[in-house]
Amino acid sequence: MEQFEKEEETKKTSKFQWFLFVVFIPLLFTISVVLLILTFSGVNVFEQGKKYASQLPFVSQWIEGTEANEKKKLQEQIVELKAAMVEKEKQLKKANDTLKEKEAEIDALKQEIARLQAEKEQEQEPTTTPTTEQTSVTRVDVVKMYETMSPKKAAEIIPQMSDQEAVNLLSKLKTDKVAAILEKMDAVNAAKYTSLLAKKANN
Repeated sequence: MEQFEKEEETKKTSKFQWFLFVVFIPLLFTISVVLLILTFSGVNVFEQGKKYASQLPFVSQWIEGTEANEKKKLQEQIVELKAAMVEKEKQLKKANDTLKEKEAEIDALKQEIARLQAEKEQEQEPTTTPTTEQTSVTRVDVVKMYETMSPKKAAEIIPQMSDQEAVNLLSKLKTDKVAAILEKMDAVNAAKYTSLLAKKANN
């Protein structure tokens, strides 16, 4: 019995070896040689294979389905990239707007510092009387400074002035600028300066 099983195993091994050496290896060698010859002849073997395979019903459907999936994925990636670019552009614009606002506030603060320094120098030289022209230029500079200053910052500074100074300044600013500044003040100060401006306008 054992000898019979050994003989069967030997026959199976012999058949496999025969198939391997007589059929498989020669066939593989032949295919390799043909591929090399076609490649050296300038024939794109893979493109030709794809072309002939696409003529087969099931293979062509599989190829078309694969290409459709690849195109769909590519289109989805393009849409995602475009959306990301739009979002980045929005963020960049917002950052630029914020930067411009900060730059305007810095310029306004520089002008305010310059004005305070000028006032300090004038206080230190009480004997020097400014000319009418110099006073006019200083007032114009102050008005220009508050025109460029943010309404919120101006609303914080103006209540620190005397009522006369505040009303004189507000009366020289543009109407929309005054409205924006009053809007940023608390209700008490906004009502007070509105009343004072109305009185000045009636005089």
